[in-house]
Amino acid sequence: MQRNQTIKALFAGLSIAFTCAGAQADELDNAVRIGYAGVSFNTKSGDLSGPPGTTPPGIQVGLKNTDLLALSYERRLSDQWSVMLQAGTPPIIHVQGAGNAAALGSAVTARTWFPAVLVNYTFASVFGVRPYVGAGVNYTFFTDRQVSAAYTNAVQGTSSSIKMKSSLGPVVRLGAEYPIDKNWAVEFGYLHYWIKTTATITTATPGFGNIVRTVDTKANPDVLGLTLGYRF
Repeated sequence: MQRNQTIKALFAGLSIAFTCAGAQADELDNAVRIGYAGVSFNTKSGDLSGPPGTTPPGIQVGLKNTDLLALSYERRLSDQWSVMLQAGTPPIIHVQGAGNAAALGSAVTARTWFPAVLVNYTFASVFGVRPYVGAGVNYTFFTDRQVSAAYTNAVQGTSSSIKMKSSLGPVVRLGAEYPIDKNWAVEFGYLHYWIKTTATITTATPGFGNIVRTVDTKANPDVLGLTLGYRF
Protein backbone atom coordinates (compact mmCIF):
# COMPACT_ATOMS: atom_id res chain seq x y z
CA MET A 1 0.00 0.00 0.00
CA GLN A 2 2.77 2.47 0.94
CA ARG A 3 4.64 1.65 -2.28
CA ASN A 4 1.57 2.31 -4.42
CA GLN A 5 0.88 5.62 -2.65
CA THR A 6 4.45 6.79 -3.20
CA ILE A 7 4.42 5.91 -6.89
CA LYS A 8 1.12 7.76 -7.29
CA ALA A 9 2.66 10.79 -5.56
CA LEU A 10 5.62 10.80 -7.97
CA PHE A 11 3.31 10.76 -11.00
CA ALA A 12 1.05 13.36 -9.40
CA GLY A 13 4.04 15.71 -9.07
CA LEU A 14 4.85 15.18 -12.73
CA SER A 15 1.23 15.89 -13.71
CA ILE A 16 1.15 19.11 -11.67
CA ALA A 17 4.27 20.36 -13.45
CA PHE A 18 2.64 19.70 -16.82
CA THR A 19 -0.57 21.45 -15.77
CA CYS A 20 1.27 24.54 -14.53
CA ALA A 21 2.89 24.87 -17.93
CA GLY A 22 -0.34 24.20 -19.83
CA ALA A 23 -0.70 27.79 -21.03
CA GLN A 24 2.49 27.33 -23.06
CA ALA A 25 1.64 23.84 -24.30
CA ASP A 26 2.20 24.70 -27.95
CA GLU A 27 5.81 25.66 -27.19
CA LEU A 28 6.77 22.63 -25.10
CA ASP A 29 8.94 19.77 -26.26
CA ASN A 30 8.66 16.10 -25.35
CA ALA A 31 11.57 13.69 -25.53
CA VAL A 32 11.91 9.95 -25.07
CA ARG A 33 15.28 8.27 -24.67
CA ILE A 34 16.57 4.73 -24.68
CA GLY A 35 20.07 3.36 -24.24
CA TYR A 36 22.63 1.65 -22.02
CA ALA A 37 23.41 2.40 -18.37
CA GLY A 38 26.09 0.94 -16.14
CA VAL A 39 25.40 0.83 -12.39
CA SER A 40 28.25 0.95 -9.84
CA PHE A 41 27.21 0.48 -6.23
CA ASN A 42 28.85 2.24 -3.29
CA THR A 43 27.73 -0.21 -0.63
CA LYS A 44 27.96 0.45 3.10
CA SER A 45 26.68 -2.42 5.21
CA GLY A 46 26.05 -2.93 8.88
CA ASP A 47 26.56 -6.31 10.52
CA LEU A 48 23.90 -9.00 10.34
CA SER A 49 22.07 -8.89 13.67
CA GLY A 50 19.98 -11.58 15.32
CA PRO A 51 19.59 -13.68 18.45
CA PRO A 52 22.90 -14.12 20.34
CA GLY A 53 24.46 -17.51 19.92
CA THR A 54 22.66 -18.19 16.62
CA THR A 55 24.04 -15.35 14.48
CA PRO A 56 27.68 -15.45 13.35
CA PRO A 57 29.50 -12.15 14.03
CA GLY A 58 30.87 -9.77 11.39
CA ILE A 59 28.59 -10.82 8.52
CA GLN A 60 28.07 -7.96 6.05
CA VAL A 61 26.83 -7.66 2.47
CA GLY A 62 27.90 -6.00 -0.78
CA LEU A 63 26.16 -5.44 -4.12
CA LYS A 64 27.51 -6.63 -7.44
CA ASN A 65 27.67 -3.95 -10.16
CA THR A 66 25.23 -4.38 -13.03
CA ASP A 67 23.86 -2.74 -16.19
CA LEU A 68 20.40 -2.09 -17.60
CA LEU A 69 18.39 -0.64 -20.44
CA ALA A 70 17.86 3.03 -19.59
CA LEU A 71 14.54 4.72 -20.38
CA SER A 72 13.39 8.28 -19.79
CA TYR A 73 10.64 10.73 -20.70
CA GLU A 74 11.23 14.50 -20.56
CA ARG A 75 8.76 17.36 -20.74
CA ARG A 76 10.37 20.73 -21.50
CA LEU A 77 8.74 23.64 -19.66
CA SER A 78 10.95 26.31 -21.22
CA ASP A 79 14.22 26.50 -23.09
CA GLN A 80 16.10 25.93 -19.82
CA TRP A 81 13.74 24.02 -17.52
CA SER A 82 12.27 20.54 -17.90
CA VAL A 83 10.75 17.72 -15.84
CA MET A 84 11.97 14.17 -16.39
CA LEU A 85 10.75 10.70 -15.47
CA GLN A 86 13.83 8.47 -15.27
CA ALA A 87 13.46 4.68 -15.27
CA GLY A 88 14.91 1.54 -16.79
CA THR A 89 14.49 -2.20 -17.05
CA PRO A 90 14.73 -3.40 -13.42
CA PRO A 91 17.93 -5.44 -13.03
CA ILE A 92 18.39 -8.51 -10.86
CA ILE A 93 20.69 -7.37 -8.06
CA HIS A 94 23.10 -9.90 -6.53
CA VAL A 95 23.73 -9.35 -2.82
CA GLN A 96 27.04 -10.96 -1.91
CA GLY A 97 28.61 -11.83 1.41
CA ALA A 98 31.18 -9.39 2.81
CA GLY A 99 33.18 -9.05 6.01
CA ASN A 100 33.39 -12.47 7.67
CA ALA A 101 31.03 -13.78 4.98
CA ALA A 102 33.21 -12.82 2.00
CA ALA A 103 33.61 -16.46 0.99
CA LEU A 104 29.84 -17.00 0.96
CA GLY A 105 29.28 -15.67 -2.56
CA SER A 106 25.75 -14.72 -3.56
CA ALA A 107 23.44 -14.55 -0.53
CA VAL A 108 20.35 -12.85 -1.96
CA THR A 109 18.97 -11.90 -5.36
CA ALA A 110 16.21 -9.34 -5.96
CA ARG A 111 14.74 -7.45 -8.87
CA THR A 112 15.28 -3.77 -8.12
CA TRP A 113 13.09 -0.88 -9.30
CA PHE A 114 14.27 2.71 -8.81
CA PRO A 115 12.19 5.19 -10.87
CA ALA A 116 12.90 8.87 -10.31
CA VAL A 117 11.34 12.25 -11.05
CA LEU A 118 13.76 15.13 -11.63
CA VAL A 119 13.75 18.82 -12.51
CA ASN A 120 16.51 19.68 -15.01
CA TYR A 121 18.18 22.96 -15.93
CA THR A 122 19.85 23.11 -19.35
CA PHE A 123 22.64 25.63 -20.01
CA ALA A 124 23.33 27.50 -23.23
CA SER A 125 24.78 25.45 -26.07
CA VAL A 126 28.58 25.13 -26.18
CA PHE A 127 29.91 24.06 -29.60
CA GLY A 128 26.55 22.42 -30.27
CA VAL A 129 26.49 20.55 -26.95
CA ARG A 130 23.85 21.41 -24.33
CA PRO A 131 25.01 20.59 -20.77
CA TYR A 132 22.46 20.22 -17.97
CA VAL A 133 22.09 19.55 -14.23
CA GLY A 134 19.12 18.11 -12.41
CA ALA A 135 17.83 16.99 -9.02
CA GLY A 136 14.83 15.09 -7.78
CA VAL A 137 13.59 12.12 -5.81
CA ASN A 138 13.81 8.36 -6.38
CA TYR A 139 11.67 5.56 -5.03
CA THR A 140 13.30 2.14 -4.77
CA PHE A 141 11.54 -1.14 -4.12
CA PHE A 142 12.31 -4.84 -4.57
CA THR A 143 10.47 -7.80 -6.06
CA ASP A 144 11.33 -11.46 -6.84
CA ARG A 145 13.41 -11.72 -3.68
CA GLN A 146 15.30 -14.98 -3.13
CA VAL A 147 17.71 -16.19 -0.43
CA SER A 148 20.46 -18.54 -1.59
CA ALA A 149 21.01 -22.02 -0.21
CA ALA A 150 24.56 -20.94 0.63
CA TYR A 151 23.26 -18.40 3.17
CA THR A 152 20.72 -20.81 4.65
CA ASN A 153 23.38 -23.50 5.06
CA ALA A 154 25.82 -21.01 6.61
CA VAL A 155 23.36 -20.23 9.44
CA GLN A 156 22.40 -23.92 9.77
CA GLY A 157 18.83 -23.53 8.55
CA THR A 158 16.59 -25.49 6.22
CA SER A 159 14.89 -22.61 4.35
CA SER A 160 14.91 -18.79 4.31
CA SER A 161 12.69 -15.94 3.14
CA ILE A 162 13.45 -12.22 2.93
CA LYS A 163 11.74 -8.85 3.06
CA MET A 164 13.48 -5.67 1.89
CA LYS A 165 12.29 -2.24 2.98
CA SER A 166 11.48 0.29 0.25
CA SER A 167 13.44 3.54 0.09
CA LEU A 168 12.63 7.16 -0.78
CA GLY A 169 15.66 9.39 -1.35
CA PRO A 170 17.26 12.12 -3.45
CA VAL A 171 18.89 11.75 -6.85
CA VAL A 172 21.09 14.18 -8.80
CA ARG A 173 21.92 14.20 -12.49
CA LEU A 174 24.34 15.91 -14.84
CA GLY A 175 25.23 15.38 -18.44
CA ALA A 176 25.10 16.76 -21.95
CA GLU A 177 22.99 16.37 -25.06
CA TYR A 178 24.29 16.60 -28.62
CA PRO A 179 21.57 17.15 -31.27
CA ILE A 180 21.99 15.14 -34.45
CA ASP A 181 19.16 16.95 -36.21
CA LYS A 182 15.88 18.64 -35.28
CA ASN A 183 14.40 15.51 -33.68
CA TRP A 184 17.26 13.18 -32.77
CA ALA A 185 19.99 13.62 -30.17
CA VAL A 186 22.67 11.63 -28.36
CA GLU A 187 22.93 12.09 -24.61
CA PHE A 188 25.57 11.16 -22.03
CA GLY A 189 24.40 11.35 -18.44
CA TYR A 190 25.57 10.66 -14.90
CA LEU A 191 23.23 10.09 -11.95
CA HIS A 192 23.86 9.50 -8.27
CA TYR A 193 21.15 7.90 -6.14
CA TRP A 194 20.81 7.74 -2.36
CA ILE A 195 19.25 4.36 -1.57
CA LYS A 196 19.04 2.48 1.72
CA THR A 197 17.19 -0.63 2.84
CA THR A 198 16.78 -2.97 5.77
CA ALA A 199 16.70 -6.63 4.82
CA THR A 200 14.85 -8.96 7.20
CA ILE A 201 15.69 -12.63 6.69
CA THR A 202 13.66 -15.36 8.39
CA THR A 203 15.30 -18.78 8.54
CA ALA A 204 13.66 -22.03 9.62
CA THR A 205 16.22 -23.60 11.96
CA PRO A 206 15.96 -27.10 13.49
CA GLY A 207 15.66 -26.88 17.29
CA PHE A 208 15.08 -23.10 17.25
CA GLY A 209 12.09 -22.54 14.95
CA ASN A 210 12.08 -19.40 12.80
CA ILE A 211 15.06 -17.11 13.49
CA VAL A 212 14.79 -13.52 12.29
CA ARG A 213 17.93 -11.59 11.36
CA THR A 214 18.31 -8.09 9.88
CA VAL A 215 21.01 -6.09 8.09
CA ASP A 216 21.01 -2.37 7.17
CA THR A 217 22.53 -1.40 3.84
CA LYS A 218 23.16 1.82 1.90
CA ALA A 219 23.69 1.30 -1.84
CA ASN A 220 24.06 4.88 -3.25
CA PRO A 221 24.80 3.83 -6.86
CA ASP A 222 26.55 5.85 -9.55
CA VAL A 223 24.91 5.41 -12.95
CA LEU A 224 26.55 6.26 -16.29
CA GLY A 225 24.33 6.19 -19.34
CA LEU A 226 24.53 6.69 -23.09
CA THR A 227 21.16 7.12 -24.79
CA LEU A 228 19.56 8.03 -28.09
CA GLY A 229 16.68 10.48 -27.80
CA TYR A 230 13.78 11.49 -30.00
CA ARG A 231 12.17 14.91 -29.44
CA PHE A 232 8.64 15.66 -30.63
